[in-house]
Amino acid sequence: MTSIQKLAGHRFSQADYSIGRFAATVPAETTLEDVTHPEYFANHLNSLRVGATINVLSDDHKLDCELRILSVTKTSARVRVLRVYDEKAAPKVKEADISAPLINHGGPVHKWRFIHNGEVVQHGFETKDAAERAASKYIDLLKGE
Repeated sequence: MTSIQKLAGHRFSQADYSIGRFAATVPAETTLEDVTHPEYFANHLNSLRVGATINVLSDDHKLDCELRILSVTKTSARVRVLRVYDEKAAPKVKEADISAPLINHGGPVHKWRFIHNGEVVQHGFETKDAAERAASKYIDLLKGE
């Protein structure tokens, strides 16, 4: 019969305690090459720990990745890429059917406004056209455009 090596108890613990997790929101146009450069996280070296992960999301949501910290020195941190979101490889989801906003005049205080799903989203527009433009931008945002 084959003898099986068992994992020692001190090497098994709750992950949130042992493996730190960090979130980094980076400026739009930041690339994967930027965040994997050893000096990119140089301002945060005192917080980083070997084995921890960094979840990176750019302001424009084009860069979405997860990194593992492999080593930390006084001047740099070496990381490995664990995951990178790829728009082309991601499963396609059906586009949501979003209900149309209601544009109406709410009186002298609210003026022109737009309502979506029974909630006043924005009010105070001087013209109906201005409220329609704002409502259109709002619906585009919900659609991810």
